[in-house]
Amino acid sequence: MTPGAFALFVDAWVLAVGACVGSFLNVVIARVPKGRSIVAPPSSCPRCGKRIAWYDNIPVLSWLLLRARCRSCGLPISARYPLVEVLAALLVFAVWKQLGLQGSTLGFAAFVCALLALTFIDLDTWLLPHQLTWPLLALGLISPLWNAELSWMEAGVGALAGFGVFAAIALFGEKVLHKETMGWGDVWLLAAIGAWLGWPALLPVVLLSAIQGSVVGIALLLLGRGPAEKERAERERLAQEMAAAQPASPPATEPGATAATELGATAATEPGATAATEPVSTESAAQLDTDDDWVPPPHALPYGPFLALAALETLLAHDAIVKLFYAVFGKLAA
Repeated sequence: MTPGAFALFVDAWVLAVGACVGSFLNVVIARVPKGRSIVAPPSSCPRCGKRIAWYDNIPVLSWLLLRARCRSCGLPISARYPLVEVLAALLVFAVWKQLGLQGSTLGFAAFVCALLALTFIDLDTWLLPHQLTWPLLALGLISPLWNAELSWMEAGVGALAGFGVFAAIALFGEKVLHKETMGWGDVWLLAAIGAWLGWPALLPVVLLSAIQGSVVGIALLLLGRGPAEKERAERERLAQEMAAAQPASPPATEPGATAATELGATAATEPGATAATEPVSTESAAQLDTDDDWVPPPHALPYGPFLALAALETLLAHDAIVKLFYAVFGKLAA
């Protein structure tokens, strides 16, 4: 085999491995937010629950051969699955082409795949689960073991600085503004990015994420397609449906009396029964005892995907970004 043919074979193998990792990431994206195991049970159709055979689980290829439908029930399979597989393959391949055969290649391949999984989880749930961000931070802190270009000092200071900057923003919003200005998942993610890339990378990551997030946010706002608005509309729709399903309240027995029938606020009719002292709204009733009652602020966007994108850009295009920053700040200072 000629050197050129061998190089093509290795590139194809890296792409195939990346696609297989992307197939596993689909499992992570679907199960981790729900607290389910990523090991068992085996992959199954999310519609009919039928176990997926190995020949129907080949990354990208099976989706194309099945024409994006489940072999068992015939219902559509989301294009999200091959998209994640293709993106994982391209990111792993980009790391391979940039770093080549060295100790840090495998580590950074895992890093970019974790960022990809966190991106789609945040887009789906507005959450960055600690089950992923904390191990990512821990691995970043020990990454100088295989990344000779990163010192222990840079990794440690990067993690502390990344956590401190966003934690200060989050606490300021909670304690002073009494609203959420920064999610704690974003805080831990930036700490992990700082650990993996070192403290010098934090400034370009924060600036790039803020700029790109603003551009996308403005575009979605102009188009009226902001994810926060969609989430709020969906919550309002569900609340209205649950309100319509509530039984009718009995008439009040005295002038000015209110029927306390919402959410168990009925009068005590049996020994030991107690009446609720304050009526609860139907919307609150629909959301009581759930962990899903948080609604994104108007015009909000999940910030995790932009942090992940900026980290990928800083990792894969570091020299170009540094030159761009120097050029921009040079013109501003002139």
